[in-house]
Amino acid sequence: MTRLLVARWVAGALVLATPAALPAQQQADTAGGGIPAGQGTVPLSQIQLQLQSNNLVIVFVPLDESVVRLLAPNSYRSLHALVQSYRARIDSIAQDNGIQRPGLALVSFTGLEPNTPFNPELLTVTVHAQAVRPVGEVAMSPSFSDRVLAVHQQVTAIFVFDRSLPLRESFTVSYLDGTSDDWQSRLSRLDDERTRILGRMHAAADTGRR
Repeated sequence: MTRLLVARWVAGALVLATPAALPAQQQADTAGGGIPAGQGTVPLSQIQLQLQSNNLVIVFVPLDESVVRLLAPNSYRSLHALVQSYRARIDSIAQDNGIQRPGLALVSFTGLEPNTPFNPELLTVTVHAQAVRPVGEVAMSPSFSDRVLAVHQQVTAIFVFDRSLPLRESFTVSYLDGTSDDWQSRLSRLDDERTRILGRMHAAADTGRR
């Protein structure tokens, strides 16, 4: 149910972005690591990680352009537009913390019991025994700052991390006693999709030169 709620929320994110909020396409192409937009086939669920801690369910979706460009077109457009619509606030947090290449993730918290507290500062990404920590959040739910949830209440924010997330290798997302290391099982599918898209690009280029 939580994953379904997040998927529906992301699907509606396009309405949050306006043309004026979108940066130059060249900047996005650079961040995409050479992967063109709109050619992916990976479902959104493939990059969602879920963990549970006490009375909280947490869903974590990385927002790096090099990964979201592997998604099916509708999911890609929604997540891309979401980031761009909040770009000024994201950049402000990064600049305040002296970060040139922050990591970004869409994170939701859902309460399973009445008056469930949550603390976004306790969410950590760990790779090779090193922690990548959030330095701020761009809240998209008005009650996010309350830090307490009712039963089945969900709040969502874009988390800004102190460095790029290691999305080409395995990592662990943790919150208190809850952890998810499922990203490792997603790498093969994402690598295959990246290879497929780049292979089609190269084949098209070779055909054009003939």
